[in-house]
Amino acid sequence: MPAKFRNRKFPTVYLEGHLDLDKFHNRTGAQPPKNVIASKSKRVWHANTSVSEGSVLKRSRLLSGGSRQLKSSFVLAASSVSPVAKPSTKTIVNGENYVSKRCYTIGDNLPMSILANRDQLVKEAITLGRAEFFLDNFNKECENDGVEISEFRVTDFILAREGTACVNDRFEPSPASSVDSSHYLTLSDAEKDEITSGTAVISSITWLLERERGDVELRKYSGTLDHPRYSDKQGATINAFQHFTYLYSNETLVLADIQASESHDPKSQAAILFDLMSHTATGGSGAGDHGEKGIQTFLDQHECVQKCALLSLKPLREPEALDADGEDNGSNSE
Repeated sequence: MPAKFRNRKFPTVYLEGHLDLDKFHNRTGAQPPKNVIASKSKRVWHANTSVSEGSVLKRSRLLSGGSRQLKSSFVLAASSVSPVAKPSTKTIVNGENYVSKRCYTIGDNLPMSILANRDQLVKEAITLGRAEFFLDNFNKECENDGVEISEFRVTDFILAREGTACVNDRFEPSPASSVDSSHYLTLSDAEKDEITSGTAVISSITWLLERERGDVELRKYSGTLDHPRYSDKQGATINAFQHFTYLYSNETLVLADIQASESHDPKSQAAILFDLMSHTATGGSGAGDHGEKGIQTFLDQHECVQKCALLSLKPLREPEALDADGEDNGSNSE
């Protein structure tokens, strides 16, 4: 353990994030998230890795079915035990603050199992990856067509699992996870889904880490089933981006619950999209996915802005005339 963490009063846990780059791209059409951990802070394995589609990585000694050989890295994180804001906890990664998300209940208020939480967070990570893919292509299309837009980017994230650094140490869930140690011991091997490799034991207790936003301005552009039209530049950019995403996904996906924060980087003007949901044709993208009903709600509510026309996006309904002043109202208009 690095010296700077040895005297800390809070418990420390090792979080390990895995990603099969090829299968992530093939499954989602999105580029994998960037690794934000500096290489000098990594503890690296050279074991081969394989993955089944849609699941968290399982460690294997043999390379199977064309899976690419990957290096895995530990992320040292200090988890808060504060009971405040139970669904999330502040985590220190490489000296920077992140917010760690874990699902405790969804919808029915019944406790989620360890594996159900893992699967939900994997789906949320896929949604963020898809959004980044669509946003990259939207930006390219706007640049090619000379359409002026506000700058957005999707939050960096890490999909991580708790574990121990030494295979001889018995794994105990962190206090922040709210998983009782005695209950964890009663779980079946399938429910624990532990991975043992070399010097480490990795559990299936999963967290989604995003950079802490801190005291910055937040703006919500859409709800789960609410898609208003905007006249200012930022809002109209989101309207056009939603329209573009629906068409670019071959009319199978709508981004929802869109919100953004100011950037942490003083040199960047980009607003950061985070905690996104989606409606998909299959209804399988995670909590809040209303399937075809959710897509139809967007089609019924979306009102094209001028940027939709400038990008030559196919109308979702019969075209409606823009207001006399179009989107050009107020100081933040285009």
